[in-house]
Amino acid sequence: MSEKNVDIAPSQLGTKDFWDNRYEMELANFEENGDEGEIWFGTAAENRIIKYLIDSKTAKDSEILDLGCGNGSVLRKLRSKGFSRLTGVDYCQKAVDLSNATSKAEEEEEDNEEEMIDIKFEQLDITAPRPDFLSLKFDVVLDKGTWDAMSLSEERGDRLKAYIDLLDNVLNENGRFVVFSCNFTLNELQEQFGGSILEMVCEVPATHSFSFGGKQGVTSTGVVFRKKTS
Repeated sequence: MSEKNVDIAPSQLGTKDFWDNRYEMELANFEENGDEGEIWFGTAAENRIIKYLIDSKTAKDSEILDLGCGNGSVLRKLRSKGFSRLTGVDYCQKAVDLSNATSKAEEEEEDNEEEMIDIKFEQLDITAPRPDFLSLKFDVVLDKGTWDAMSLSEERGDRLKAYIDLLDNVLNENGRFVVFSCNFTLNELQEQFGGSILEMVCEVPATHSFSFGGKQGVTSTGVVFRKKTS
């Protein structure tokens, strides 16, 4: 779990106060204007996640966990594709409130004739999870920018260790961890998460790329890891 290539400076985005304030504002905007707020990394990253899960023939009844669910957008999209066992956690209670509100509003749309399954949303601190949560097991764990935000702290090393401990507890054997990052390269994510419990499976390809200075690039790196068998 070497971090020798990581030189990103700490930022207020790595603090809970920043995200508490952010989601308090987004929840107020939703309640007043129906605006569900920002989709972290945009819809392109969400579509890459969904395409990967479908293309890899992930069972629709797989237990899926979104770490840092924000407004719950990716889980709502997975629900629309027929996935039925969905859980989202965030360490900001206001984000959980926003996720519940957007999900409920979607369920109550008049043109929605079929009853939708409920998505479970709850507050959880990845660095200090409750013992009852650690008893749960998931087939797929998603992270779209959560590790990016967590890493913007002087406590990055301790947070990474706590994160991997959580994955070790909640991932089923051969369960997959799908992480998207704008801060880290493929090699850096391999250094951080690949090791004793996880092995890299593949990179999630981008549907679009950009060109700058004669080089091709993507806005975010997506990597799939698998929990090793005992």
